[in-house]
Amino acid sequence: MTNIENLVAAMLTENTGTHMLDSGGANGRAWQRNQSQTVESFRSQPSATAEIYVSEFQGQTTVEILPTVNVFHLLTGGALELDELCDTFNEMPVEDWNGDYYGVSANGQEWLDRQGFEAKGDVFNTYNWSANHSQTLQGQELELDGDNYVLIQIHGGADVRGGYTDAKLFKLDDHAEFYNVITEDCLFAVELKDKDSQTPDMFTGQTHDNHIYLDWRGEWINYDGGCATDDDLLAFAAACGVTVDSGSKTIAGDACLDF
Repeated sequence: MTNIENLVAAMLTENTGTHMLDSGGANGRAWQRNQSQTVESFRSQPSATAEIYVSEFQGQTTVEILPTVNVFHLLTGGALELDELCDTFNEMPVEDWNGDYYGVSANGQEWLDRQGFEAKGDVFNTYNWSANHSQTLQGQELELDGDNYVLIQIHGGADVRGGYTDAKLFKLDDHAEFYNVITEDCLFAVELKDKDSQTPDMFTGQTHDNHIYLDWRGEWINYDGGCATDDDLLAFAAACGVTVDSGSKTIAGDACLDF
C-alpha cells in the first residue's frame, strides 16, 4: 500500500505547468520551489509557522502575526489514510480532466461511479476563505457505503485559478472529521528568558511557567482562553525579539492535528 507521506510529497513536487500570463516568473511557482524537497525534508519542516511584524504609525505601535499551517503535515497528520481503493484510483493514468470532479479523468470518473462513490457537499477550495495554509487545497468529499473519502488537489502554481495537481483519493480516518483535513488551528509558545522558572513558589511549591502562549483558532487566543488583546500580541512579539526596528521574524509552532 502506498505510503501517504510519499504520495503527498509527490503531489507537492508535481509539475503543474507554467503559463506566460501567471505571476510565477521563471521559478516562482510552488512546485518549482519544492523540487529540492524530499519526504525527509518535508517532514523536518515545522507543522506551523507565524510571521510577526511590528509597525508604528502616528505614535501607535501595532503587531501583525500571520499563522501558516504546513500542508505536508496537515495531510499526513493522521486524519487521512490510504486503502486499496485509494491506491487503485491514484495509480490510474490521468490523460485528461474530463471527469465530473476537478482533476479527475473520464476513466477515473467512470471507475469512481462503478465503485459507487457519491459526492458529499460541494467542491471546496481553501483560497475562497483565505485559509492559512502553505498551499491552497481543492477537492470534493465523497461517500461510499458509509465511509468518507475525499479527492484532493494541491495548488502548485502561481495564479490560483490554475496550476493544480491531478486529484488523489484519500480515505478519512474513522475518528476524524472533514474539518481535520482543512484545519488552520495552530499554537505557539515562546520562552520568557527573564522570568524565573526554577524557584518554587513559596505558597504552592510549584515552579512558574516561563513561556507565553498564543493559539490561532480563527483568531488569536491567549493563555487564559480569551481573545488575545493588542497587549497580548505586543508581549508575544517582544518575547520573540521583534520590534519596530528589527524587521519581521518567523517562528515555528505546532499545527493542531490531534482529533
